[in-house]
Amino acid sequence: MVQTIVGGIVTVYIIGMLGIGYYFHKKGMSDLEDYFLAGKGASWYLVALSFFATGIGAGGTIGLSADTFDGQSIAAFWSYGISIGSFFIVAALLGHKLPSTQNITIPSMLEDRYDEKTRVVAVPFYILRFVSTLGAQWLAAGTIISFVLGDLITLEQAALLGAIIITGYTVLGGMSAVMWTDFIQGIILFIGLWIVAIFGIVELGGWSAMTSEVSATAPQAFDLFAMEWTLIAGYVVTLVPTMLVRQGYLQRIMSARSDRDGFVGTTLNGVIGFAYIPVPLIIGVMGLVLYQNINDPQLLMPQMAIDLLPVWLAGLVLAALAAAIMSSGDSFLLSGASNIVDDIYLRYLNPDANNEKQQRVSRITVIGLMVVSLALAVVVPGIIDLIVFGAVALTGGVLVPWLAVFYWPRGTSDAAFWSLVVGAGLTVVWWWAGYFADTSEFMGLHPVFIGLPLSIILFFGISLVQDPEYDKVLETARKHNLESLERRTLNAMDKHDDEPGAVADD
Repeated sequence: MVQTIVGGIVTVYIIGMLGIGYYFHKKGMSDLEDYFLAGKGASWYLVALSFFATGIGAGGTIGLSADTFDGQSIAAFWSYGISIGSFFIVAALLGHKLPSTQNITIPSMLEDRYDEKTRVVAVPFYILRFVSTLGAQWLAAGTIISFVLGDLITLEQAALLGAIIITGYTVLGGMSAVMWTDFIQGIILFIGLWIVAIFGIVELGGWSAMTSEVSATAPQAFDLFAMEWTLIAGYVVTLVPTMLVRQGYLQRIMSARSDRDGFVGTTLNGVIGFAYIPVPLIIGVMGLVLYQNINDPQLLMPQMAIDLLPVWLAGLVLAALAAAIMSSGDSFLLSGASNIVDDIYLRYLNPDANNEKQQRVSRITVIGLMVVSLALAVVVPGIIDLIVFGAVALTGGVLVPWLAVFYWPRGTSDAAFWSLVVGAGLTVVWWWAGYFADTSEFMGLHPVFIGLPLSIILFFGISLVQDPEYDKVLETARKHNLESLERRTLNAMDKHDDEPGAVADD
């Protein structure tokens, strides 16, 4: 009976999400900017909660509570808290710049600033990143759905169902549907899971009684530093740069209606994230007392909701968990499709496609990404491990030329290309070496520690020995309304012209 009621509530919630997608589909979209960037009309609160819901995902909910349970310590915070902290850096560096840009994807922006070959080498890494991430999202969605429906459905069938639902409203409504569903899902997620944590604390007799009982079971449970400092430092070096090149997140900022909305929304996302992160940590350590013999720690959060909450409230909380996974899945679907449509289809296959055909191809691409990623995750799950290197390659190769687009007009096209190719390439090689050696840090070094320093050296080294390309930078700055870049470039041009032997640009 309980499972039937909970399943019914989750079903109604899912139908509501599909309804939002249908609403924006009927409202209509005029071009790709409408479909992939919500017509660049998102207000700060949409940016904030959409960013939060996307960033939290399965990793920050069921994953973080499971890691806390397995590690018997809230030190698992660092694996996610550092990511949340990095959102403030994203806000400072890109939050007030990306809303002004005219491109849909990061590779297309790289081409505007540098050249076509830089765009070409960046695209495959983004597509690999989204395919592998989507595969993990479908399996996470399957975990929750199969738990809700019990013996009625297998994990594989549940993953398929979740993929179809998420793809459904994404195909219909594009970024507008995604951001509004994320907005609703973010609110449900934040409130619903805090309620679970509070009920758990009450179940154990209050905060003091709960902490005492948990500490008696696991003395290091509330030790935030029960982790090697080198590992914490590794999280900082690897996670912070990653957030600056994650297109699925950055497209939220690109969708903002103004620079102010982009900056405020991204900053507020970080505040909300830090207000939320105690929840999975508290649930994880309470599980050490309440569910000592649980078979799958990833089911700790949904099991606690079922056991401690009224049936109707448990249904809403499980809907919130499903929401967390949906919020990441829809984003990766849309972002991956934008790379294929904008960076490949319109660039090389059919540059003259009209708006109607562009949107039709976009929707087909979203469906295609779902099918491919689901097949890899369910049919050949090991393949996901083999292509996940796309994520680290972006940090090792794309990060430096990408930030230089906005902050260093002296960078050249050759420098961007070679820093990306060699940085990303060496990162991938090191990742593969670790894969075959069955370690994530071959010879004690994370792949990013190999590729990123070399990318930095090559980018600045090659740029400084070549003639500057200020005219191209100035054109990019004016096209994308980047006033600070325009001022910086004009100042650099004046200084360059004043140098002995310098030849003024035409």
